[in-house]
Amino acid sequence: MGRESRPKERALPRWAGTAVVVYLSVTFAVVVAALLSRGFALDLDAGVKEGLLLALVILTLPVSFAYFVIGTFGSSAVLSLTTVLYYFGYLLLALVNAGVFRWVVLSARRRALVPAGGVPGVSAQHPRAALRGVTPDVGKLWWAVPLAVLLSLPQWMVAGFAWCGISGCSGGGFGVATGSEWIAVILSVVNGVILAVAVFAVRWLYPTRKRALVALVAGTLFGLVGAAVTHG
Repeated sequence: MGRESRPKERALPRWAGTAVVVYLSVTFAVVVAALLSRGFALDLDAGVKEGLLLALVILTLPVSFAYFVIGTFGSSAVLSLTTVLYYFGYLLLALVNAGVFRWVVLSARRRALVPAGGVPGVSAQHPRAALRGVTPDVGKLWWAVPLAVLLSLPQWMVAGFAWCGISGCSGGGFGVATGSEWIAVILSVVNGVILAVAVFAVRWLYPTRKRALVALVAGTLFGLVGAAVTHG
């Protein structure tokens, strides 16, 4: 019995496994596209090439922002071994993010199973339900939600510059810079997704559709609040 349950404890739920596969596939595709645009000297607009690099930075946040800044000091327009290694570094960051995501999901879902015969009407496949579907796992939100907020801080910092430039939206200093607001919008959506995943991954509320609804509302509000704060 113990040997059979151990692999299940280490396996990601279907939604999380699908998310990891899609995330790594998209990141790999962007890395290949960025390298091809350099290696074959494709006649692409400079904005497209910059957009591919920006997509990699967004996909591999939060560590990728510092990685991008460091890489700009040795950047070159020619496709060299250093350039290839630099771009594949983003893929490595994606693997690290996927590993962290896997650990967070498994940690959030880990619980002590209740014997099927221990409590009337409770099966061993579900946690002990408390009042109105709330389970004892609700306590894990005390670390899952702050962790999501912590992971959102780098995106908030970048979004703050993307809305109106380094001087902010007040117009002082260097003045208001426009044209990159879409970056701030994307980062606000990313932060909303991060919090939604944290709220949904912890099995603190049943049925699952109710927890998914709460996660969707929480992620939406978090993204909107982040956008409002960084825009100010």
